[in-house]
Amino acid sequence: MVNSKFKLAIVNLWNGKIHGQIPDNEIPNEEQISKYFINDSSINIEEFFDKGNYRYIGRYIKMMNTQINNMIDLNLLGEYYGPIFNNLLDKKIIGLQIIQPITVGYYELAMIKTHWIRLIQRRWREIRKKRLNAKKNIFNLRHREIYGKYPDNCNIPFKLGL
Repeated sequence: MVNSKFKLAIVNLWNGKIHGQIPDNEIPNEEQISKYFINDSSINIEEFFDKGNYRYIGRYIKMMNTQINNMIDLNLLGEYYGPIFNNLLDKKIIGLQIIQPITVGYYELAMIKTHWIRLIQRRWREIRKKRLNAKKNIFNLRHREIYGKYPDNCNIPFKLGL
């Protein structure tokens, strides 16, 4: 098993009305913690690939979305958090994510990494497509017939450009 600093987790944006208020003597303060996601439950890879857990994960995410929708309908989240949670539910961000856990005091916060992995995958697909198109070029195919390898311009380097 590879020991990774990343986990699969079901995350949720912190809200005092959902997660409870923070005692005065504990850090972080509410303003600091409200910018992060709360790690509701983490799972390791073996648990994720166990077929019996698929239904559990799906039910848990549906239950969480229903609970937040009910709170929005009853206007329990307040004027500020209602639109935020509406946007999050529309984007399906409340769900299974790849995260980097951050422990602050007694709280485990989550930094979502799924977005960055998608960007890297998109960039890799673009580079792969350019490499394949370069290898299909008639002059590059002729070069391979003569010399046994593709010319150097077919090897497009992978650069993220982020």
